[in-house]
Amino acid sequence: MNASPAPSSAALLAHARPAPDDGTRPAESGDPARPTPATGPGSADLRLLRAADVAADPQLFGEFLDHVQAIEEEVLMESIGLPELVTTAAARRAGWESDPHHLRDLALAVGGDACLGCAVVVAPLRDNLDSADVAVDVLPGLAPETAAAVDDLLWAHVDAVVSEVGRTVLYADEQHPDHPDDNYSAPALGRPAAHFDGARPEGGSDSGTARPDPGAARLDPDRGPNGTRPLRRLAPGHGALFADDPAVLRLESRGFRLVQIERFAVLPVSDVPAPEVPAGLRAHSWVGDVPAHLLDALAHLLTVFEATIPVGEADFEPVVHTPERVRDEDRLTRARGITAYGTVLLRADDGAPLGATVYHVGEGREFGFQESTVTVPEARGRGYAVLLKRLNAGHLRASAPEVERVYTWNAAENTPMLAINDRVGFRALGMTGTWQRGGG
Repeated sequence: MNASPAPSSAALLAHARPAPDDGTRPAESGDPARPTPATGPGSADLRLLRAADVAADPQLFGEFLDHVQAIEEEVLMESIGLPELVTTAAARRAGWESDPHHLRDLALAVGGDACLGCAVVVAPLRDNLDSADVAVDVLPGLAPETAAAVDDLLWAHVDAVVSEVGRTVLYADEQHPDHPDDNYSAPALGRPAAHFDGARPEGGSDSGTARPDPGAARLDPDRGPNGTRPLRRLAPGHGALFADDPAVLRLESRGFRLVQIERFAVLPVSDVPAPEVPAGLRAHSWVGDVPAHLLDALAHLLTVFEATIPVGEADFEPVVHTPERVRDEDRLTRARGITAYGTVLLRADDGAPLGATVYHVGEGREFGFQESTVTVPEARGRGYAVLLKRLNAGHLRASAPEVERVYTWNAAENTPMLAINDRVGFRALGMTGTWQRGGG
């Protein structure tokens, strides 16, 4: 992949608007807001193109979404070497057209006849009504003054959108293939993602690789594993990022603070052994929509998941699932061209739900994503989560043999789930930082 932007059609460019010249940039923590013009060196030709202005035209909307996907692929390739993790244009269109539970806004920064960056705002309409997920991506390889102008233009747009819809708590995230040693030992994280070939990961940690003892000596606050790099820390045991990382500096300059660090990892599906279901338990697997007789069980388990998953220092409110909400999420999953592969574990005598796990696989993809994995609190510590993940890997292997790998993200402080994933065979690739602006 390269950073040469693909030209846009004249029909699409006709909808681009001149960049505003009175945008403001969020203040850094403790500083008064300072004006930042959306135009400047390298930005004389910058314009803003919004999805809402072309969404009624299927062809132009498709071209718009293709540009968003292409920019995000370049950014992921530059940051972690895994462009396949991008949200596809087709999935984004499906969310735009079929999901009434989120407000969405997309914008492109246009320079000349090329798209140089994109902004995404997604705000929930059922819960967490003060929040929005936001992202600004700038095409790698631009001249520094142009990249800065594109970044300013897109953040000014994000700020205007969230202000208009009354969202005061914003979340953003970014990926890191490198890592401070106090997240995990170097052998546990294995090679950086750039060493993976995009087909099947090479190397990485073995299942069960030990992490440092939480009580062991920690790195000096101003020294990274290379001896000199400063660290941006969370609470002890919650991880750290390099404070001089460009992504860290960029989000901090926009008023965001680090609230959680996650490990992202990959599971080669063929490496997972097929387990037996122990006596006293029974497992049920499915493809697609949750079976009707399991709706109540899944609603309960997903509510437990939301109530117990670690969220670091973020202000997320747990979501309560009902059978109706589970069924609606089935519909939205199908609309995005995604197939669910799930397994639930039940007590054999009375059918009480003990746990569940789900993988999502996009149409035509050779990989999937690990979605929720949960066991009820009273059943934890018995190895059920490992059993569920292994059962579901076997289910995926039998149902969709073309799927080679599954990606997952887990909070750095979620030691039990990280240990579970190590036992299942997940191989760490790097870290993801979650950032928050506003809120407590």
